[in-house]
Amino acid sequence: MAELTPWQRLQAVQLVEGDAPRDEQPHWSSRFLLGVVGWLAALFLLFFLFMALESWIQEANHALATGAVLMMAALGLNRSTRHGPQASDLRDQFVLALALAADAWLLYGLLDRLDLDSTPLWFGLTLLALVIAALFEHWLVRLFHSFAAAILLALGLSCLGLQLLALPLVMAALAACWLQAEHDPRRHQLYESLTLGLALSLLVLGRLHHPLWDGGASVLDELGGSRLPLWLNPLLCAALLLGVMVRLKLPLLYALPLVLISAIIPGMGAGALVLVLGFYGGSLGLMTLAGLLLLGFGSLYYYDLGLTLMTKSWLLLGSGVLLLGARQLLKRLGARKTS
Repeated sequence: MAELTPWQRLQAVQLVEGDAPRDEQPHWSSRFLLGVVGWLAALFLLFFLFMALESWIQEANHALATGAVLMMAALGLNRSTRHGPQASDLRDQFVLALALAADAWLLYGLLDRLDLDSTPLWFGLTLLALVIAALFEHWLVRLFHSFAAAILLALGLSCLGLQLLALPLVMAALAACWLQAEHDPRRHQLYESLTLGLALSLLVLGRLHHPLWDGGASVLDELGGSRLPLWLNPLLCAALLLGVMVRLKLPLLYALPLVLISAIIPGMGAGALVLVLGFYGGSLGLMTLAGLLLLGFGSLYYYDLGLTLMTKSWLLLGSGVLLLGARQLLKRLGARKTS
């Protein structure tokens, strides 16, 4: 006798009636081709606009007007009624291409008119990116603009000499978005896209805090010298990590070593926070980004250590032994609790 399908099993216990629902979702290859077609259509349209209005859009005000028109067109297309999955895929890619092109023209028009050392400029662009992310019902548009908002916020804070607050503020926003998704499951995609965008920005923020070359200044320090002590950044990140762990009711016995490392090594708190939220929410994307963050910030800290290569080698060896010992200790503690 042939094995029953899941739908037939549900019918046998009278939980469902009728025929099994059909999967009307197109194959991934069809969706990929529709996405390519949408990008090609947008690129041809933008190329036509650029060739037709080349002399006109070189003026900053005209570039702003063009960017605003394209953004409104993208928003209107995004808000239009869906007519089916295939039309949706084609339209979504077209909306993404239009929105990114509009961003480029808006940014060109604003930067051409205003001073790069102007704090209101960067904060205004941050607000604009957040407004666009809130208005669009598009996962990638929200991700890109939340990412951009975090970077623009860091640039604005650097003009005030508060660039060391950028990382803790972005971490706080990331945790708030991810925790809010628990209380509002209907808007989970909104908060997920915002969270991933903010997590991606942490990778870039770590590099912006690092000098571009030996003995040089970082990108953020070029806009304004820091008014805050360097130890404040990892301390705030560690405090935020501890607060999130308490909020999630995680065992503090296992959390304290992670918090201690975050207070010593700059940036490790960001990777640890994303890792904790990823494991708590079962998000493979966040856990992958957390691995990249821990590897990146750990590499930067290792590179900045003023030690010889032999000393660094012994330090790595000792760290590995310590981590393996901590793993065995945690396994034994967990086995005692379950027994």
